[in-house]
Amino acid sequence: MRQGTIWFSGIILLIVIYLLSVPALAHVPVFGGEGKSPETAIRIEDPSKSRVLYGQLAPGDLRYYSFKMEKGERIVLGPIIPVEQGNEGFIPNLIFIGPGLVDEGKLPETLEVPEGYGAKVLSYSLPESPVYEGFTPCVFYSLDKLDIKAPESGIYCAAVGEIREASPRKGEGAIQEKDLQKKDLQKKDLQKKDLQKKELQKKEFMKEGNYWTVGNYGLVIGYRETFTLKEWISIPLNQIKIYRWEGQSLLLIFTPLALTLAAGLLAIFFKRETVAEFNPARLSGILAGLFFLGTGASYTFQMLISLSKSSYSSEIFITLILILVSIGLGIIAIVLCIKDENYGTGSTRERIYFSCLGLTGLLFWAGWFIGPLLAFEAAVLSWKRKG
Repeated sequence: MRQGTIWFSGIILLIVIYLLSVPALAHVPVFGGEGKSPETAIRIEDPSKSRVLYGQLAPGDLRYYSFKMEKGERIVLGPIIPVEQGNEGFIPNLIFIGPGLVDEGKLPETLEVPEGYGAKVLSYSLPESPVYEGFTPCVFYSLDKLDIKAPESGIYCAAVGEIREASPRKGEGAIQEKDLQKKDLQKKDLQKKDLQKKELQKKEFMKEGNYWTVGNYGLVIGYRETFTLKEWISIPLNQIKIYRWEGQSLLLIFTPLALTLAAGLLAIFFKRETVAEFNPARLSGILAGLFFLGTGASYTFQMLISLSKSSYSSEIFITLILILVSIGLGIIAIVLCIKDENYGTGSTRERIYFSCLGLTGLLFWAGWFIGPLLAFEAAVLSWKRKG
């Protein structure tokens, strides 16, 4: 029991370190939304809350986000892009439109700014090195952030798109956008012309032997690091989406977990006579342990992929905490399940242990939801020996 106490004490220490790191370094990932025009802009509630809004751009597209600010409130915005696409030359611009802003940069010729509004066009060059993010883990190019105070109260709009006046992608910089205060008939007419123009751009672009490709981006917004319970628990699903955003295939993403499960199931097969004597709770506990170990393998795999594209970062230690906790949970779960048959003749202790394992797995995003679920199942099933 002393060994088990040491394991749990170590995990509790890692939890404390981990929770102290989250408020300073983590962003809430958000996917989805259209936002193809100012009228259909993706509405951002509480723009001070730190988020990363992930999306995809076709050549000639802009994605709009709108939010309400009071005068003097802090506004933080900045694009990020996957490493591979950045290396291929995809670098989107950020257009920030709002009341009281002074015009900066050259707007697309057909983008009209409402009266009383100004627009800042931020153009970027590729940073020297990508940024390593330890919680996912992943790596990306972080373009310079806009960090200002709102000059006036009102609705602000951020648009992300690739604007080029001279590049292999001819014609992508001019984008037909509707005035925020145009009449409905004028809006429809402009929209029709816009679609026609994009089709012509696409045809001309492809005539030159180019491919009509898309680019992934993220827009970092806000500075206040907070999570709801739903946002926190759903991080494992968003991790998969982020890996896909980076360009990874599902096969690559799930390979470490699949190999771990395969190795565990193979070991169970070779020990099938012994395992056949286990009660359902122990079988659930072993499977929970395998999923926890699989998460540790996945974190390790993703960390190595990210480090191959970036330089050293102190956030590596965050990933190492996630790896150690996932592997630790897996080892504890399996060890508890393969102890001799006299272990824990009363089931209360096992129920408490596996309840703690399930809760810790959810907290540290270990087990892809299935691991914690199996741990909770092991906590409620009978621990009496078969027969």
